[in-house]
Amino acid sequence: MILYLHGFASGPDSRKGLALAGRFAALGVPFLRADLTPGPDGFERSTPLTMLAEVDRLVALHRPRAIIGSSLGGYLAAIAAARRPTGLERVVLLAPAFHLFERWRGRVSPEDERAWRDRGLEVDHVASGRRRSIGWSFMEDAATLPAYPEVRIPVLCLAGRRDDVVPLEDVERFVALTPAARLVVLDDGHELLGSVDRIFEEARAFLS
Repeated sequence: MILYLHGFASGPDSRKGLALAGRFAALGVPFLRADLTPGPDGFERSTPLTMLAEVDRLVALHRPRAIIGSSLGGYLAAIAAARRPTGLERVVLLAPAFHLFERWRGRVSPEDERAWRDRGLEVDHVASGRRRSIGWSFMEDAATLPAYPEVRIPVLCLAGRRDDVVPLEDVERFVALTPAARLVVLDDGHELLGSVDRIFEEARAFLS
């Protein structure tokens, strides 16, 4: 089984997740698309640690052979893999959002932080198609996580050279620090939607 982790403000029905699910299903490979913020107010209550708890729950329940994670889901997949859960053999990271706390911290002015602490931060929630809010606890939890998890099982990273959200250099640094990791650079942006066929072919070969 493959467990798929969506990105920030996304969900199990993301375009990339659905596209990969269909392709692996055609091969007879079970493909579980996680919901990292379950429940009607799950997103509002979510932090990186609550999402990781959901990942841990699904890994313990389903014992996937591999995890594929996109953006924030890729970062969480790396953290989950660093814990070396039973049965997990390989990880595929798509534009993984390393340096989560540092990147968000660099975008928040003192005035923005005060507003976020007082009223929450409104963002475009792609999965529901509306504006939704997260609390400052998102940042508090992000600060407790490593910028680069120590993953010892084989890792395939795919990242776009035109990614304007997660610098390609961040992914290159993770690969340099991780002997079992390999990087495929794609001519694409952060969403990697123009590269789904290439992603599937690389992932299928890597997971075979």
